Amino acid sequence: MIIYGTNGSHVRTVAAPALACPACANPGQLSLSVFSRYAHIYWVPLVPYAKPAVAQCLHCKGAWTLKELPPEATNIREDLQTLKKQTMAPWWHWSGLVVLLLLAAWGLWASGRDQKENAAYLAAPQVGDIYTVRENDSAGEYSLLKVVRTQGNTVELVANEYAIDNAHPLDKLNDPAKYSKESFSLSQLDLRVMQQKG
Repeated sequence: MIIYGTNGSHVRTVAAPALACPACANPGQLSLSVFSRYAHIYWVPLVPYAKPAVAQCLHCKGAWTLKELPPEATNIREDLQTLKKQTMAPWWHWSGLVVLLLLAAWGLWASGRDQKENAAYLAAPQVGDIYTVRENDSAGEYSLLKVVRTQGNTVELVANEYAIDNAHPLDKLNDPAKYSKESFSLSQLDLRVMQQKG
């Protein structure tokens, strides 16, 4: 399966009636073309990286890139370079990069929204709220704490007696039988400190 690679497409061709072919010397038979090369991931264009330019004779079928033109063909080289500078890569050659930027922007927005929602939950805890916790900063196992009572600045919680290596353990661990019968208290400040530590 091809995951990434390069491809190209034709962008523009113009006739050059004032120029003679460097091989057969026929006037008015040259056409100048510009192509765009782009990198892709799963055939979705990511970003253009080159604009090859080619002069082709319609009479003798000879074709030359800028590097392949003979030294005496300066007027052809100049016209080809001018056409190359005036030609932009198609907008769709940037489509993969645009999609990646949109995904990154959405991820930042979603992360900010989650942080605001978490801060709101911690600012006004309600009975039945459930918090996902880790045992310590380096632990890869997660568990749950459930709010059973709130009084002023103090929150009474029960811990889930099970842990799982999934950062979203709610579906698998949120069963009343899995929670401890013993409760403990934390202040809202303690909960905010825990959130800041991750």
